[in-house]
Amino acid sequence: MEVNTLTSRMFEVVAERDGRWWVFTIPELGTGGQAKDLADVEYEAQGVAAMWLDVAPETVAVTVSVQGQDETLAAWHAAEVAENDARNAASRAAAQRRAVVRSLRAAGYSAPDTGRLLGISKQRVYQIEHA
Repeated sequence: MEVNTLTSRMFEVVAERDGRWWVFTIPELGTGGQAKDLADVEYEAQGVAAMWLDVAPETVAVTVSVQGQDETLAAWHAAEVAENDARNAASRAAAQRRAVVRSLRAAGYSAPDTGRLLGISKQRVYQIEHA
């Protein structure tokens, strides 16, 4: 949501799952509401705040945070970090393999000999060499 700071008021909204519903509060206004889906919380909270303030909904902006999922979100973040680390390690390994293949080829080894030495096909040698 794009916020026009000259005409909008921003409110923090805290949402929490309660059975089949998402219950939210707007602490600054001392009010709240509920929504069927998390995706609807922002819209519903914006409407509640606008009604509470007796202003047009487009003059109200909200940011939603979900309460009670700190462990889950921390686990998700840890997985993202691990995945990024794995990508970086794979990239470094690929660069190291290219360096080895290019070094052997520069030393005069044929593609078949390089492949036999490294346990890969000559076609793979060409792929790595020209990557």
